[in-house]
Amino acid sequence: MPLTYRIDPAHGIVTITGDYTEAGGWRELLGAVARDPEYRRGFNFIRDLRESAHPVSADAVIGIIAVVREFWGTLGARRAAIVTGPGMDIPAVIAHALATDEQIPLRAFTEYDDAVAWLRGN
Repeated sequence: MPLTYRIDPAHGIVTITGDYTEAGGWRELLGAVARDPEYRRGFNFIRDLRESAHPVSADAVIGIIAVVREFWGTLGARRAAIVTGPGMDIPAVIAHALATDEQIPLRAFTEYDDAVAWLRGN
């Protein structure tokens, strides 16, 4: 299942679902979000991986974070959360570490409600 997104303008959240994908898929998706008339600067992002399979490699995560960094300023994103569900998701842990190094406010969570609370600044 390719990446898809849903914008919740009332809560200022973009939710991204679909299976893991490489940097090119992320570039396409984030470009579509940037062009979407419902999107506003300052929105938060949730990458919901709970239904995803086929994790990507560490090299792919590095490429994905490069795309996220490329679009971060253009989108004016506030925060981003990755929701993995129970268990350790190695690509999400790598993304969290790389984002911290790049000073991008992106964190990985195992619980959806914890992710939303962090996005809201709670």
